[in-house]
Formats: sequence, C-alpha cells, structure tokens
Amino acid sequence: MTGLKLGGVADGIVHATRGLSTGTWSRARGFERHGSLPASDVVARLSDAPAVGPVLDRVIGSITTTNLWPIGDDRLLATVGNEVFRSTDRGRSWRLVHRLPESSGPMGVLPTAVCRHDGRVYLAEYPLDGEAAKVLVSEDGRRWSTFVRRSDVRHFHGVFHDPYSDSLWGTTGDTDDESAIGRFVDGEFRAVGTGSQTWRAVELAFTPDSILWGMDCAYAPRIEVLRLPRDEIPPADETPANPPVPEVVGTVDAPVFYAKTVRGDGTTWVVISTASTTGPDSTGPETAGTGGQPVRVVAASRRSGYERWYQLVAVDRAVTLGRVTPRIPTANAYAFLGTTPDGTLLINPYNTRRNDGDVLARRPESFTEAPRSSTGAGDVA
Repeated sequence: MTGLKLGGVADGIVHATRGLSTGTWSRARGFERHGSLPASDVVARLSDAPAVGPVLDRVIGSITTTNLWPIGDDRLLATVGNEVFRSTDRGRSWRLVHRLPESSGPMGVLPTAVCRHDGRVYLAEYPLDGEAAKVLVSEDGRRWSTFVRRSDVRHFHGVFHDPYSDSLWGTTGDTDDESAIGRFVDGEFRAVGTGSQTWRAVELAFTPDSILWGMDCAYAPRIEVLRLPRDEIPPADETPANPPVPEVVGTVDAPVFYAKTVRGDGTTWVVISTASTTGPDSTGPETAGTGGQPVRVVAASRRSGYERWYQLVAVDRAVTLGRVTPRIPTANAYAFLGTTPDGTLLINPYNTRRNDGDVLARRPESFTEAPRSSTGAGDVA
C-alpha cells in the first residue's frame, strides 16, 4: 500500500495524502481520507492502482507523486504531475486550476513551492528542461498570474514567508551561477547570495537572529549546513558588491532538502533532513547520487549557536530491485517535516526501509536524548 505523505499543517490540522487520496492525519486516528485527486498523470495513477502500485514499489520504490497545502479557510491546493488542483471543501472535491510546465516531475513542484504571504498565495514552478523559471501569485488559489519570471536560473526550489522580517524569500538552482538565496522586492527576485553550491538550498529555516539551510548538492566535497546572521543580511533595497559569507555550523553526508524551526525546551531549534538520492546530478559532474547514505533528520538549538547537532532519525532507503540492477531506475528517499502549533515536530520518512509512510512525533525536550555522531561537534555525518 502506498505510504502516507505529509502535507501542510494549519490551525492544528495535519493534511496528508496517500497516493491520490487526500485527507488529514492525527496521532489518535491516523490517516482519514476526505477525497481523491482527479489527476491524469500516468505515473501517479499507476502508483495508486492496487494491482500495479505494490509492484512498482518493489521494483523502483515509492515515487513521490503529490503535494498538498492548506491555503486559508477551507481551501487546499494540490499538485500531481503538471496539474494544480484546488479544493474549497477541505479536500472532498477538487478542480483543475493551472497546468505547470510539461517537464515538471511526478509531483509537479517541490513540497516547499507554496507559501502564504500578506494575504496572497505564491507558487514556485519547477521545470526540469528549458522552460523559464517562474513564481506565480494568486489571491485565492483559483486564478494565477506570473509574479516573477527568470531565464537565468533552472527553477525555483521554494518560496518562504519570514515571520521575523515579514519578507518573502526564495531559493533557486542548480548550477553555481543559477544557485541563489534571496528576497522578492518590488516584484523582483534579488539574491542575497549566489554563485556557488553554498547558495544551493531547498528550504530555509528562519530564527529570530539568523537564517539557516543545508546545501542541496550531492557532489560537493563537503555538504555544509550554513547560518547567516540577520545583521549581515544587506538591506532589501541595496545590491552589495560582495555577498555576505555564511558561517558553516555543521556538515552532513547527503544533500539537505527540508528544514523547520521548532520552539521548545526554552530555546529555538532548527531541524533539517537529508535525502537519499539516486543517479548523477545532471547539472554537476558525472558522479553518483547518495543512494548508499541513510535519510537523516538532525537538530541543533540556539543555545549551541546551532553547532551541536543531534541525530533524531536515520533510516535507509527502501530495498528494491533497482538497487541491485543498475539499469532499473530507483526512487529517492526523503524525510518530510512538519510542525504543529504546540511545538511538536512531525517526521515522515518516505520510501525507506523502516517507518516508511509513518508520521513520527517528537517534542524538542527529547532532542538532546538522541544519539550524536562520534565524529565531533558540528559534524553530523
């Protein structure tokens, strides 16, 4: 059976998908189905088919095919392939509202692609082959227009509301020149830093005094976790001659995709998760992916300057026929993250050998009980 995939959390309600089914999750009741996405994407429909899905899981692994976000009131937004759907009744029924670029992947965009900011909804498209990179904007998720269009980057990885500065941030990739972290100012994307894999990030974690991220790069000699103090971020209306230099606060052994900030245990925690990716990076040198590395979730607190990292979860990618037969493609493995209003961290391993499709709930008070690596402070490999 297709595992549960964590969606967005709003007003204490955890939204999730299982294949093309949409619904909510709670610790008491598990997954409760509300409706189903009427997607036409072939990969998604095959993965969701009772007779075919389990076979695909054994051969190539569980493919991520859906995203789900609450966008205000009873409205939800979802993507499958190059289709964007909207619901106004908490996921019981869905209507197609937008088509993404044809080269979009099985789940259309990354889970970090949707953000609510100043009463509007933003959507970062994720083309993989030649189309312009765009961020769209909508008042309610029904009609969309282009907010920012760039031809000098491959795609946007995500858009993010910074609750401490009330600004809208974005991340782009994937080559050195295409990788950037920046803000949207006066209808433009203005990079704070760019020009190397240091600035290639998927999700940003915002804290009162800094912004943190991990490098989304499988081939770098060292995959770093970085911190940029807010007092070193240039004003939004200035373009500095030299970008600020973020501080390295840790290293990991696989690319970082997701990041969350959690308040608890009397301090602020940053949590990041790595991905077990497969195959070479098409925008980098001919190197293999990181399929041999586990998916890891690690956390560090403001007390240590985000330099002492605790490992919360480490799970291997699922065993499939593709792992022993090189000609057969294999799916990546992830740990999707969410937070609840009471400060609980939600960890959702996906396509993993253990806890696949589960939602693991952890309180910050328990983070320091987690085992640390023996390789030294700041190193969580």
